[in-house]
Amino acid sequence: MDFTLINSFIAVAEEGSFSTAAKHLFLSQQSLSKQIAKLEAELGTELLVRSRPLRLTQNGKLFLQTAKEMLKLKQEFEETCGTRLAGEESIHVGIEHTIARAILPRVLPRYIEAHGEVFVRISEESPEELEKAVAHEGIDLVIGSISNPPSTYKTVELCRKEQLLVVPKKLMRSLAGERYEQLRAEFSKGVDLRFFEKAPFIKQPRNSSGGRSLMSYMKYYDVNPNFVCELTNVENAFQLALSGVGALIYAKIFWDMADPALQEDYLEKIDIFPLPYLPDTDKVCAYCRFGEEGRAAELLALIAEFLRDYENGELWRET
Repeated sequence: MDFTLINSFIAVAEEGSFSTAAKHLFLSQQSLSKQIAKLEAELGTELLVRSRPLRLTQNGKLFLQTAKEMLKLKQEFEETCGTRLAGEESIHVGIEHTIARAILPRVLPRYIEAHGEVFVRISEESPEELEKAVAHEGIDLVIGSISNPPSTYKTVELCRKEQLLVVPKKLMRSLAGERYEQLRAEFSKGVDLRFFEKAPFIKQPRNSSGGRSLMSYMKYYDVNPNFVCELTNVENAFQLALSGVGALIYAKIFWDMADPALQEDYLEKIDIFPLPYLPDTDKVCAYCRFGEEGRAAELLALIAEFLRDYENGELWRET
């Protein structure tokens, strides 16, 4: 029995939609439909009534319970013998958009050089979409931060995700006045966000990693900033901060990965101040199946090594 087909069927049954399940499994709707048709052919029965809304047949309802039990037994076997019932020549990695920009250019070339026979499929998604993906086991390894990983996955903390406050110089000067240099020196050791409560702020969606960090700081400082716009892409938000639109909370790892020459150019337009680390802000974590061995585990080990070196002040060269 092909467990990929079983996972796909469970996803369709639980989502009640081919299109939604396909999105969470990172498949095209046509490919997913073919998988379900193949499973039905193997079982010799229809599992779904392809209507609106989508419904399970009576045999589909029975098989859904059986399918979940089969996956549970598969998980128990993998945990017992320490291996996966899957091929090792391809891996599927889900990673947050912004984490991908920081990590992949430095880590992936080294991995591919060492494992040229392995096809690596990367899906760059929001934390919300990655959480759905692991819920349906449509992915081997996730890098980022998700709220509720399923029991079939283990969580490995990789590094803290410290945050910075990015402030356009023009805005900082207008707020600080003659105290600009004094406050700039004070805030370089740690900024007090309450000073910026009335300043224009760039917002990120609440369900994003950056949005969750922003809300944590708003709660910690008990401030309600003046949001002037909201963007889902943190790099576009950074560019708006550069152009003077407003202040932005920005992950330190993204700043540290920027080219030093670019950093120097950016600092002509912005001031950057460290924020205190809050325990409830996001960490960079990895999520992988229990019993995971082989190529995905080797990639995780390489990412963990890269982030350990980063925290120790050593930055791998981007290739």
